[in-house]
Amino acid sequence: MKSKVSLTKQKKIAIVKITLGFGFLLLVYLIPFFWVCLTSIKPETIISSMPPLLFFKPTGDHFLRLHFQWDFFTKMYHSLVIASGTTAICIVVGSISAYALSRFKIRGKKYILLWILSHRFLPLVAILFPLFMFFKRLQLIDTYVSVILSITVPNLAFSIWLLDSFFSEIPPEIEEAAKVDGCTDWNLLWRVIFPIAKPAIAVTALFVFLFSWNEFFIPLVLTRTNVPPVTVGFAAFRQHLRMDWGAMAAASVVTLGPLLAMVVLLHRFVVRGLTLGAVKE
Repeated sequence: MKSKVSLTKQKKIAIVKITLGFGFLLLVYLIPFFWVCLTSIKPETIISSMPPLLFFKPTGDHFLRLHFQWDFFTKMYHSLVIASGTTAICIVVGSISAYALSRFKIRGKKYILLWILSHRFLPLVAILFPLFMFFKRLQLIDTYVSVILSITVPNLAFSIWLLDSFFSEIPPEIEEAAKVDGCTDWNLLWRVIFPIAKPAIAVTALFVFLFSWNEFFIPLVLTRTNVPPVTVGFAAFRQHLRMDWGAMAAASVVTLGPLLAMVVLLHRFVVRGLTLGAVKE
């Protein structure tokens, strides 16, 4: 009896320790976000004050400057187009390619997947100059096409590699039953396989969107003034004699909006998709 009581007490102590540990980690991650939000509404004169002021009269001047001085919301539109276009291509092409790799008998499949994944680790510095010359020859520099296609290359490799593991977990018996009922290959893919794989596709879309939204090096080289995204726009806040910390903090808060919207839209599938295939019967 005493051993059972002591065991229950140990479990409670362990739960408290784990809860406190996660609470501490959450606090560590939230403090920078809280500080950025605070800076975005601080008056310009007290942003760099020492010691920092936590109580002040908030202002919205930094957010107004984003529009009237920095034209930052136009850059957000560019980022949305680039990230959405990249995500759409990666999901459509990646899903079909991953399904083919997971279902058809292909000689050297493991080596093909390894070769595909190697594109994700390809140093951008090694390919940016050839890409720049290629798109310059086609007169596509500073266009959505050049940026989206360049960002698609590494993200498509990641999408195929990730979705292949998900499709491999779908029992082949489901497809055989659908074919018996008269499903063609395309109907099987669109009406049976893709609905089952919604959590996996949602997780892949979320990751690709985040990677595309945060991409900096490729847009920095391939854009000028027509389609610069927010990552390139952040570099403009560093002026010759000063840094516009207020506008940068406001821009950081604003750019979180689309990312949070993606998480809210896909949160129903994210948890299930992240754990799909983790346990086999």
